[in-house]
Amino acid sequence: MVSKLAPVTHDPIREFIRSFNERDLDAFVEVLDPEVELHSMRGLRKGRDAARIWATRAPGGVQQMVELEELYEDGTESGGGSAVALIRRVWSWEEDGSHASTDEMAWLFELRDHRVRSWRPFEDRRAALRAGGFDHGVAAE
Repeated sequence: MVSKLAPVTHDPIREFIRSFNERDLDAFVEVLDPEVELHSMRGLRKGRDAARIWATRAPGGVQQMVELEELYEDGTESGGGSAVALIRRVWSWEEDGSHASTDEMAWLFELRDHRVRSWRPFEDRRAALRAGGFDHGVAAE
């Protein structure tokens, strides 16, 4: 039996970031394609169940908030295509909210049917833009 997914009526990339930041795991999983692949720093995670586990953060200690700086998109209006999000991860101590650190990186998304089919982080923003086909206008190294 094939389950029917509810239609997505929002921007899947911004919803991915919002739901991750707010620890809204149900909304996070809903924005993912059933065959999602998360290429995390600790290895490949496949499927919604694995993605839910990956996005679950233990309370306390240093926590991250993702800020979207710029978004490059190609073909996403039709529900597919790819995008590169230039982001900042702001790390703060949960106990008192004090700033721990900030880093800049990029996330490469592949979409299918208005859902995130693949997500891959890049520490090197230029490499992410090249991988996503958005290297026009990127200065040579």
